[in-house]
Amino acid sequence: MRWNAMHIALVVVIAVAFVLLTGCTDSGGAGTTACTQDDDCKEWQFCGDNGVCTPNAGYCSQASDCGSTEKYTCDKKTHKCEFKEGFCESDANCQSWQVCDTVLGKCKTRAGFCDTNDVCKNAWEFCDTASHTCKPEKGKCEDNFDCNAWEMCDTANNVCKPLGGMCNADSDCDSWELCNTKSHACKVKPGLCNDEADCMSWEFCNLQTRRCVPKTGKCNVDEDCGSGQYCDEDAHGCKTASNV
Repeated sequence: MRWNAMHIALVVVIAVAFVLLTGCTDSGGAGTTACTQDDDCKEWQFCGDNGVCTPNAGYCSQASDCGSTEKYTCDKKTHKCEFKEGFCESDANCQSWQVCDTVLGKCKTRAGFCDTNDVCKNAWEFCDTASHTCKPEKGKCEDNFDCNAWEMCDTANNVCKPLGGMCNADSDCDSWELCNTKSHACKVKPGLCNDEADCMSWEFCNLQTRRCVPKTGKCNVDEDCGSGQYCDEDAHGCKTASNV
């Protein structure tokens, strides 16, 4: 069959009539569904005067339905207009650490909170993005509560320092000690001493050399005894050769 202008026009009329009667199918863009009544549209739409399904107030097919594409975005699941991050109408549209500047329509940082390090008042603080509050950098402090349990805050320099006998590194201890990084306590180096508790019962701690030495009449080796004596290594006592 050969098609002429009359046949083509008839097909077009039939197609348009079918669209108007059935409500058409949405082609995916905003306002592309033809309608004669609201029931021809989706629940978030109404049938407009132009015979096209149109979003209800606050609803959308695309961001342009919301007015400002700079401020709003269209949620494709709920078809509701939502503020883009940073824009607002009230505090409810902002994060908990922000307030809404209703003049500018933008969220801004609440007093006492931060979004960048520049907001913090002290150079030794940083903005914790989890809580959006300014906190001391590691090892820095404003008071003792900013330091570890074995430290105190040097408020003049805002630095955490170990308490007496405690440490973070060997340099925090005396030269004859090492830092136990688990307990954060200074411990005497092997073979050296701080007091007699670090020595054997027959020894005392020489605080000049920080070494354990035998008490008078006691010994570890023969050289600890006087002339003509030797060291009884079991009793750690000096004995004369005649006692052999």
